[in-house]
Amino acid sequence: MVAIYRRGFLPLSETFIADHIRSLRRYRPFVMADDIVGGHYRDGQQLHLLHEPGAGKWKRISSRLTGHYDHLDGQLSSRSAGLIHAHFLQDGAGILPLALRRRMPLVVTAHGYDATVTAREHARRTEGLWYLMLKPVLMRYVDGIICVSNWIRQCLLEAGYPESKLRVIRLGIDPAALPQVDSPSLRRGALFVGRLVEKKGVNFLLDAWAKLPPRLREEPLTIIGDGPMKPALMDQARKLGIQPVFAGPQPREAVFAAMARHRIFAMPSIRAANGDSEGLPIVLMEAQALGMAVVAFDDGPMREAIRPGQSGLLAERRDTGSYAAHLERLLLSADLCESFGRAGREWVNNSFHIRSNMAELEDYYDEIIGRRERRH
Repeated sequence: MVAIYRRGFLPLSETFIADHIRSLRRYRPFVMADDIVGGHYRDGQQLHLLHEPGAGKWKRISSRLTGHYDHLDGQLSSRSAGLIHAHFLQDGAGILPLALRRRMPLVVTAHGYDATVTAREHARRTEGLWYLMLKPVLMRYVDGIICVSNWIRQCLLEAGYPESKLRVIRLGIDPAALPQVDSPSLRRGALFVGRLVEKKGVNFLLDAWAKLPPRLREEPLTIIGDGPMKPALMDQARKLGIQPVFAGPQPREAVFAAMARHRIFAMPSIRAANGDSEGLPIVLMEAQALGMAVVAFDDGPMREAIRPGQSGLLAERRDTGSYAAHLERLLLSADLCESFGRAGREWVNNSFHIRSNMAELEDYYDEIIGRRERRH
């Protein structure tokens, strides 16, 4: 059994954690969390809260410091959990005292912002401060850190993490579970899906769209998602004289339906001023699996996420003229987009299939547990 920990279980945006739990084959999941958050997903799994109902602030702090959770100890012992797997480095630091007290192996997945933002950015939040305080201990005692891309691995190496503890195991999807696209030739326009924050680069997409010839600016541009930059982005679009549809946050099924209607998946992500960067976006795998041609900036993990020149095009980072030229090329060629779509589906099926990637993860669990047993 593997104890899977996420501090808040489970935001709608973290479908990759739900997929992790659902796709385990040889290990049974024991899901742990501090709190239930809106949009959580259980898929029939019992959720074990670390804190007893009514636990006050000081009780929570005491448990966090000591790793002692009264009602959870018996449940962990009776189920013989082999190791703890925490998602995000901050959660790894949060659950570290429990792992140390129980002498359980600890594996942490670094997904993106947790591995790339600056120390100043971490220090703005309580969980980030806790992480910074425990980072030296985490680096020493964690059994393994899973990096979702080589880009994240490089960021952690630069942050001082030991190379011997870093393992690249990519996230994955099940392409067969996605809806079929009936008429690829009828697709139009471009689609963006994601949080409306600096690293997503939607302001660059709007600038690039405004550079298109007038006829192409009439193609549909749909922006799915919400975030603090939404008012500024809507104002930017108005000033540029373009009319994208800001569709707000949507459930996964609605996102897939939008992908089936649009020709291009726009991924103008950048590295933000605070260091925040993509890790390896699941939505990019889903878009390619649904046959969309991708346009992205050549930044962060994008060369790992797509096949440049075959499933998508990479523009010079932050260069809206280059981005607009790629958009124009694809908007004018349905045949090229269909070719990119076929290559994208093959790429995802061969490189990001959740079945093979989860098998690799469970093999890593075996390795970690075996290594710990040999030491003791």
